[in-house]
Amino acid sequence: MGRGREIIGRDHPAGVLRAELARAAESHGGLLLVTGEAGIGKTTLVTGAADEARARGALVLGGACWDSESAPGYWPWVQVVRALRRAAGEQEWAAAEEAGGSGLSVLLGDHAGGDPMEGFELYDAVTTALVAVSHHRPVVVVLDDLHWADTASLRLLEFVAQHTWFERLLIIGTYRDVEVDAVDHPLRPLMTPLVAKATTVMLTGLARDEVGALIARTVGHEPEAALVTEVHLRTGGNPFFVEQTARLWRSGGGVSAIAPGVRDAVRRRLSLLPDAVTRLLISAAVLGHEFHRQVLAATLSVPVPEVDRLLDQAMVARLVVALGEGRFAFAHDLVRETLYDALDDAECRRLHATVVLVLDRDLLVPGDLARHAWLAGRELDPGRAVDVLVAAARDADSRLAMEECLLHHRRAYERTATLGRRRVTVGIALVRDLRHSAEPEEAARVHDEVIAIAREIGDPELLSRVTLSGYWYEEPDVTALRHEVYPLVTGEEWEGSDEGLTRELTRHGVDLARAGGDDEALRVALWSRHDAIWGPGTAAERVGITAELIRLARREDDKSGAYFAASFRWVALLEQGDPAYLDQYEEFVAIASREGKPRSTLASAIDQTIIATVGGRFQDAETTIERAITRFSEQHQQHDHFAFMMGHLRWAVYQLQGRYEELPALHQMLDERPPHGALLAAISAAATGDPETALRLLPESVSRTYAALWLRAQAQVAAVAGDPELCARARAALMPYDGQWLVSLYGCDVSGPVELWLGALDAAEGHWDDAVRRLASAAESADRLRARPWAIEARTRLASALQARGDLTAATALRREIEVAAAEIGMRRAGVPLADSEFRLDGSVWVLGFGGRQVHMPDAKGLRDLHLLLGAPGRDVPAVELLSPEGGALVVAARRMGGDPVLDEEAKSRYKQRLVWLDDEIDRAASRGDDARAATLDHERKALIDELRAAAGLGGRTRRLGDEAERARKTVTARIRDTLRRLDESHPELAAHLRATVSTGATCRYDPEPGVTWRL
Repeated sequence: MGRGREIIGRDHPAGVLRAELARAAESHGGLLLVTGEAGIGKTTLVTGAADEARARGALVLGGACWDSESAPGYWPWVQVVRALRRAAGEQEWAAAEEAGGSGLSVLLGDHAGGDPMEGFELYDAVTTALVAVSHHRPVVVVLDDLHWADTASLRLLEFVAQHTWFERLLIIGTYRDVEVDAVDHPLRPLMTPLVAKATTVMLTGLARDEVGALIARTVGHEPEAALVTEVHLRTGGNPFFVEQTARLWRSGGGVSAIAPGVRDAVRRRLSLLPDAVTRLLISAAVLGHEFHRQVLAATLSVPVPEVDRLLDQAMVARLVVALGEGRFAFAHDLVRETLYDALDDAECRRLHATVVLVLDRDLLVPGDLARHAWLAGRELDPGRAVDVLVAAARDADSRLAMEECLLHHRRAYERTATLGRRRVTVGIALVRDLRHSAEPEEAARVHDEVIAIAREIGDPELLSRVTLSGYWYEEPDVTALRHEVYPLVTGEEWEGSDEGLTRELTRHGVDLARAGGDDEALRVALWSRHDAIWGPGTAAERVGITAELIRLARREDDKSGAYFAASFRWVALLEQGDPAYLDQYEEFVAIASREGKPRSTLASAIDQTIIATVGGRFQDAETTIERAITRFSEQHQQHDHFAFMMGHLRWAVYQLQGRYEELPALHQMLDERPPHGALLAAISAAATGDPETALRLLPESVSRTYAALWLRAQAQVAAVAGDPELCARARAALMPYDGQWLVSLYGCDVSGPVELWLGALDAAEGHWDDAVRRLASAAESADRLRARPWAIEARTRLASALQARGDLTAATALRREIEVAAAEIGMRRAGVPLADSEFRLDGSVWVLGFGGRQVHMPDAKGLRDLHLLLGAPGRDVPAVELLSPEGGALVVAARRMGGDPVLDEEAKSRYKQRLVWLDDEIDRAASRGDDARAATLDHERKALIDELRAAAGLGGRTRRLGDEAERARKTVTARIRDTLRRLDESHPELAAHLRATVSTGATCRYDPEPGVTWRL
């Protein structure tokens, strides 16, 4: 606007001023007031309008009020009249002098002697003079900083505005409404009627993007997004504050520093407030940028209504804004920081301590309360401060705010310098966070300090807790400390393995915690025991441990502890093959949902994925994985275990569903943590019938975390390789867990029932009765657990075992059942690899295998046509032969003839002779017990009879229906096309192959690519 630079973020206010200027130039003016806090851009906006008015030919006159008791009366109007005399043309000034008379002389200081002029006469003189000039050209009068005006000047302004409405005179005034609107401001009664007559433009802070543009203009380059956000928050978008902050930052000062000019402006605004409001805002500044009215009332120990009354005054001054539901915020951080900086250190600490001591925890989030506990310093008891800081760390952990969690634990550890035992327990948590955050040096230092303090205290339970808290990392000094602690706990030396020592110490640790009656110590001991014994064969004990942990969590109202324990309990129940795992899972989901924090949401998403995969709801599992990655990957960037966990969950879905082509990429990613990727790749190779690769990739041993998955891999690889020695080793490793399920990675991997893999080993060694028994039991176990993919896997292997044992009928029926079940849940293929090319009738069901997939279809003539063609590759087969192959050469020859009679008398005679012969032969085959020959002859007899019926018309007359070969061509072509359409849905690869290789017409033909062979 005007000749200067574009005013950022003021398009609408500038448009209002332009409209007012245009109206004043064409017809009439009026009064326009521009309001807002100091530095908001009022003067800049009006200056641009004045430049534009001059460009339009208007006479612009200006005056500014002065914040001083020594300012003369009518000071802004004195400046206006002086500007009129200076800027008006000779003719315009003469008209003004004639109209204003002595009134102008009074304001110019030229009035000599005589009685002083009354107010009305002066008002009329100024008004008349301005109107006289406006008859020559439009006049714009700008009065700046009216909040500092004397009362006489405001009365003159009101008079001029009221009596020049229809003249080409526009009066523009600026003032700080946040000051004038105060109840006790002396100008408020005078400004109210002016506002009622005026067009008002209220300026507020710039938006975030506009702040960014202003910073860029000020410093000469685009600022980073984080800087823009911080400056916007601190300044509230006030242009003056933004520019001052940006200049200070450009010169090397921190963005959090307050420029002197900004501080002075804020202090001036605060000085206008009543003392009670100032004291209220100082306490609010201690609470932070945002605060709750009840928290503020509790901190000040005053009634809430009184706080509301004082806050109303702060909002009128636009220092505070209401956020709703009892929450408020400072208009910008510069106000809060100016108030906060006015406190001396002792008073500041006292106020922070007061917040911690007087507030109920429900009124402040844990992180805010922890900030007050930390800033209270020595004013707050260290024990109380540590309680608050540790609670905040747990809350941050539940929100997956790992950096915040680490900060609270660091501060808590610092506050425990004189607390001995508490320093040890907080230090353990700090070491864990430091290791997760990849800060090994600090972790090692705190770790050494914790061990030294625990040794000095000498309490067996505390020493036991220290040694067990770090068993994941297996540092040599921790292992040595366990050997040192064991005699203190038991009175005996340990002589077994280090792993056995860990387990034994956890058992004694639980006993010590129970004896001490300390719920917190018991909770830690139980989790240590749970994690130390994790692995196949311990599910029963873990079910009991997690049940006790749930009871402890409920007693302490610890939702986080409750849902974690519930999660691990359903895993242990599933491992036992107990259908009650689903009830426990539902309880876990309910608890996690009630807790509603990011960590519980993530835990719930992980468990929902596992349960959906086990249940065969593959699409649900994938959707849940994708949502978890989208929502939580940013929070887990510093923890690469998140990516590996999500990768394994994906692998479990793809592998069970049969999406083998998508697995190699996951194997490669997971292989960055040996032996994870290689172990899964060995399983995938075994599942696709590649024993050489599977044997090469199978690790020789794994840690407890992968133990169950390795048992499954060893058995699966042994079964597909058929290696007797490997089968024996796999069987010996699995037998102790017969009747259980294999679960790894703390529940993230479910590898099916142990009986499934024992049955697979039985089948590999040809023990068909044992294989059938075990695989049937595995399928029943999967049914009880509603684990449909594992039920299908077990039954697929069972069908093969039944067939190998000679139970063909049972195997065929089971395969039909498997095909339906697999189709329902979207399993692409189940069980052991199938023959690639198979097209055979099994009872009344066709078994069709091609390209690694097998399907089953009910009997149909089109399938019989295709079966005959596949059995005669490269040969032309007449359509009439396909139409009724059972009738033999006699029927085929007759149908290939094209005369009018379908059958002549000679043909009928031959048919009857053939029927007599067939009857005799069928009787002879039946008497010998040759059922197969009898059935074949009976098919031919039926075809001949059907042909005779088709050839006979009403009353047995011979039919003349045209060429039978043409009818055969149409019928066979239609049958084959219909079959291929149905194959499109169940086996599109086979349908595509047959369309490309089968031709139909009067003769039909199958021309396959070289190397394609069929089991028919």
